[in-house]
Amino acid sequence: MPVELRMPSGGRPSAAMLELASRLSEYAEQHAEDILDLIYAHYRYAEASEWLDFWDVPTGLTRAQVMGEVDSVALVVDPDLVASVYVNPRWDPEHKLDLRFEGTITAVNGEAFDLVDGTLVRR
Repeated sequence: MPVELRMPSGGRPSAAMLELASRLSEYAEQHAEDILDLIYAHYRYAEASEWLDFWDVPTGLTRAQVMGEVDSVALVVDPDLVASVYVNPRWDPEHKLDLRFEGTITAVNGEAFDLVDGTLVRR
């Protein structure tokens, strides 16, 4: 996964940005399966919401197959020290999937959540 440090033109990353990027990278490495669970849960939400046909994405994919329908995943840190796992799924190209990182993943697209039996439940 690439790590992206978003800075103003000509800016340099701060020590705090680099530290946060390191923590996010370590988290992603150690919790790759948890991140995949969230991506798959979002796919299942899109499937239940009947978005897939509109975007020409197959229904019925397994967890092992879902990454074949993801264009990219990046670890992103901005100058305000907001860190995310940023996912570009083919089933939601308009909104994407933003997994906010604050020591752990705390929000999906800006909303607190629980993962219950593989389903995203927004709080």
